[in-house]
Amino acid sequence: MIERVIFGFYVLALLGTFAGVGAYFVLSRDLPQLPDDLKKINLSLPTEIYSADGERIKILGQRYPVKLEDISPNFIKAIVAAEDSGFYKHKGLDHLGLLRALYTNIRERRVLQGGSTITQQLSKNLFFSFERNWIRKIKELLVSLQLEVTFSKDQILEAYSNQIYFGSGAYGVEEASQVYFRKRARDLTVLQGALLAGLPNSPNNANPFTDYQRSMRRAEYILTRMVKERLISTEEKNIALASPLELTRPREDDNPNRYFINYVIEKLERDYGKEFVHFGGLKVFTTLDARLQGFAQKSAVSHLEALESEMKASDTKESLQVGMVSIENQSGAVRVMLGGRNYSHSQFNRAVSSNRLPGSSFKPFVYFTAMEQYGYNPASIIKDEPITIDIPGTEPWEPKNFNDVYAGDIILKKAMMRSLNVVSAKLIQEVTPEKVIETAKQFGVTSPLGKNLSLALGTSGVSVLEMASAYSMIANLGVYNEPYFIQRIEDYKGNTLYENFYHGIQRYAPKSIYPLLNMMQGVVDGGTGRVVRRMGFKHPAAGKTGTTNNSKDAWFNGFTKDYSTSVWVGFDNNDPMVHKLGHGLTGGKAAAPIWVFYMQQALQGRNPIKFPIPEGIKFEKVDVQSGTLVDDQSVESMNVALKEEIIIPPRAIEPVETLVEQAPVDTSETSDLNNVPNP
Repeated sequence: MIERVIFGFYVLALLGTFAGVGAYFVLSRDLPQLPDDLKKINLSLPTEIYSADGERIKILGQRYPVKLEDISPNFIKAIVAAEDSGFYKHKGLDHLGLLRALYTNIRERRVLQGGSTITQQLSKNLFFSFERNWIRKIKELLVSLQLEVTFSKDQILEAYSNQIYFGSGAYGVEEASQVYFRKRARDLTVLQGALLAGLPNSPNNANPFTDYQRSMRRAEYILTRMVKERLISTEEKNIALASPLELTRPREDDNPNRYFINYVIEKLERDYGKEFVHFGGLKVFTTLDARLQGFAQKSAVSHLEALESEMKASDTKESLQVGMVSIENQSGAVRVMLGGRNYSHSQFNRAVSSNRLPGSSFKPFVYFTAMEQYGYNPASIIKDEPITIDIPGTEPWEPKNFNDVYAGDIILKKAMMRSLNVVSAKLIQEVTPEKVIETAKQFGVTSPLGKNLSLALGTSGVSVLEMASAYSMIANLGVYNEPYFIQRIEDYKGNTLYENFYHGIQRYAPKSIYPLLNMMQGVVDGGTGRVVRRMGFKHPAAGKTGTTNNSKDAWFNGFTKDYSTSVWVGFDNNDPMVHKLGHGLTGGKAAAPIWVFYMQQALQGRNPIKFPIPEGIKFEKVDVQSGTLVDDQSVESMNVALKEEIIIPPRAIEPVETLVEQAPVDTSETSDLNNVPNP
């Protein structure tokens, strides 16, 4: 029995040997050829990112290599302790580390840990494909074994120290020393060396500029590892922890392109892997228009400064912030993304990473659902009145208009122009929140939306990017172009790896969308967004304001034939925006002027382009109270765009004077429109 077991082990060992040799010969054919000098790895081509007009706006992976003797021993000891304590003992493979990683990967049934040595980490940079799979890990191991045979430990460590990423845009220890301490790598102290050694494992999360405490905890851990590995004494550790870190202040970077650039880099890293993006020598051609981006920042900063001078001081001393996106309607190309007023003060991207309540700017999706699925049209009458809606399992809902002013019978177009809350609430009660959510998804809204009636008033958070994309579909008369940021990617040899070919999807018929577009033109020409015209904007335009409870969020989402642009203004901590005189700021006051300042410059020199009127559309003049056809002598009438099959009866009797003639425009959306500061 024992002989059989022993024989079995011999057979398995022999088979394993043959399999290993066979795998080596198969995989070795695809292994990259080692350079004769590891410095050639350090000089690999950086990745370059370009704007739509050909300007190089970012370089990734640019390095400033130094010799090992020009790197402080304090860092060398720390990086060995942190990344590969057995570096000077093994031949490229850490058996215990590999077994730990193997156990974790088998348990999780996917590649989570690599158990990589410093040599293995260096070998990654010889590949131009960085997918995380078993084949790549085996190839990586084979290359690391070749590196160990070909080069000395010091040569490998020097190359590694010049390769790795330390966060804050710093590649290699020399640049990291300059970025964090304004000194040469050869002059790093024990504490500084430990802090830098802790960054490659988590360059963003352990960054001392963004999380000082976490960075110091990581440095202390590495110092403890150095003591354990007998690289320093306990006394030296204690002296290091008591010494000043001398961390420098982050470099000021108010480049408005950075919000867009960082978003693109994060997307590339998700799609291709971080190593490939940073070390692959790629050329990435984006959709960013740097000229328009500059206009956007200037418009936002100037107006926010003017607003703050008119506001009550915030108890938290926070600054007003902005999120802004501008999309080219024809293609879906994102030309502008502004994630805040100053990148150097806050890198948080409010255009995509902060879903804020859209308020009344969500109402077009409610109106369109009612028109598309329930037979409403812009001339349909609905009664604007105080209502109470019973909701099972909770308190009744009583949506209110601003100042409790109600218009009585009113057509839908006028209701949208005045942004009447009760009208929107009545519509969603009839069509159901589920139907409105379906509509919003068709327009490109991907954020989760609450299945409640208050959705009609914009009580579910959405991103600025989503709103710009959704309104772009209205401008395109029902054609949805998915917003995109990257036009083309080339590898280091100039071969095209990716190219975007936009093709719109006609999700709704043009004659179904156009009446909504025309209603939103009314918002700009004579409704809550009329500040656009008062500021002198002449191009045909449509849009919708949005203001949430207590003026915590202010929006203006609008479009011309060329661009759809969404602007959000507010405080990060949800403080209300209150004027010195005590009233809250609205979308028309806080956000719309930024839209105007930007769009005026973006369209400078272009001829105004009217929105095309699709087949199957007619215009009628109707009474705003009865929805019936009227002549030019009517006191309160307006033109509406209708599908040709809709029949509007003529007015039978003279209209009775009602509140609609005395009621002021909804000042919750239009206060202080005559006092708009200029940049």
